[in-house]
Amino acid sequence: MAHFDLSFYSPSLRKNAKLVVFLPTMSADDFLLDRPVRYFEPGAKYQTLYLLHGSYGDCMDWSLFTGLERYAQDHCLAVVMPSAENSSYENMVFGEEYLNYVTKELPCFLRRLFPLSAKREDNFIAGLSMGGYGTFRCALECPENCIAAASLSGALDKATTKTSNEAHSVKMPKRYRQAVFGESGQIVPGSDNDLRALLKKRVEEGADLPALFHTIGEDDFLREGGEAYIAYAKELGVEIKYTLHPGVHDWNFWDSYIKEVLDWLPLANDMV
Repeated sequence: MAHFDLSFYSPSLRKNAKLVVFLPTMSADDFLLDRPVRYFEPGAKYQTLYLLHGSYGDCMDWSLFTGLERYAQDHCLAVVMPSAENSSYENMVFGEEYLNYVTKELPCFLRRLFPLSAKREDNFIAGLSMGGYGTFRCALECPENCIAAASLSGALDKATTKTSNEAHSVKMPKRYRQAVFGESGQIVPGSDNDLRALLKKRVEEGADLPALFHTIGEDDFLREGGEAYIAYAKELGVEIKYTLHPGVHDWNFWDSYIKEVLDWLPLANDMV
């Protein structure tokens, strides 16, 4: 697996952006075991997972705290991990346009640098906690971008579920929340930042939604909000695959269950 640490000027953010990219390449094991590989065939393209970090994190988290590099190599999957500060992957009221950056600028930019497939069926998004919220926010903002979206311990129902809202308010300094959502520091129910309202909007539009998946720990403080969101989606006729496992809101859980997410993705297990 090739590991790239990138920095480039982003017009969306109006500053230098940092990200990590994993790109499958021949490994020593491939060489020693004489495995057939297609990494360098002309015209071949990688399926790609955009993988989002949580609050207080950055683009390095997934590579530092999990075995993701090995897991992605096993699936012949490229992985893109952008830094998004504490933005909730939104176009911030007082700050940068991270929603535009992740959904529009970044895919176009990276496809000029790397052999990444532009086909919808070859693109996926996932993330943990704040990144789980960001995953559904991005997937519902631009459902044409990806075929599947997975939340790990995501804050899916911050606008309406009391425990989710309180957890977000207590843990995140108010000035950060104000920068993202405005003076109140809270998501306005009914806005596009409200994942319930955004899902309903897409359903009413008849949008072709990506497959959705949410997994969380039994003792995670965001469990109630996730289950409330899934119940609401079901009322709208939208099925969200849901799994509940032993665990809390930590890297032990995310390292274990990112493998479940990878197994769920409609991967070709080959270059396309």
